[in-house]
Amino acid sequence: MRYFFIAQDTNLSHTIQYRDFDIFGGRHLFIREDANQLNDVVALYLTGNGKEAIWDFLQRPVTMFSERFRKILDAYEPDLIFKEVVLIHKENSLQYRYVHTLMEQVDAVGKSTEYYPDGSVKRLVLDNNKIGRHNLFLLKGSQRKDPVVSLALAESLLRRKPCGLCFEEVEVE
Repeated sequence: MRYFFIAQDTNLSHTIQYRDFDIFGGRHLFIREDANQLNDVVALYLTGNGKEAIWDFLQRPVTMFSERFRKILDAYEPDLIFKEVVLIHKENSLQYRYVHTLMEQVDAVGKSTEYYPDGSVKRLVLDNNKIGRHNLFLLKGSQRKDPVVSLALAESLLRRKPCGLCFEEVEVE
């Protein structure tokens, strides 16, 4: 099986701007075990002229997919937990619905992974046996916090012509 890191495309023009968050600043990573500590619905306010590009995948301030991908994600990874996020452009009476996607952390780093002397990852290799049947997950203990998606899920997302997604293939042993 082939796997990919999925990341937010930060090079798109006309990006949304949060009223209270810097989209290029730090991000918060929540996992499934954090579900009880989070609100079921959160509203975030936007600034700008209301004509910004609305992406289908956001990583800042948290990992969010647009609402239109919720059923697809749930079909491939039924144990995901979703929290509603509404992005509100108050001045232009616009709302955009997202799902904060809480994924499982999987210890899927393979034995062939190479490290620098300081312990950081030089070449990441995933262990297919450790991944099991997961199609969307986070690497446990890894320095890279981008979600990992299977080829099947990546293809399913790409068929819907998403905006703001970048994929980077990861080696698998």
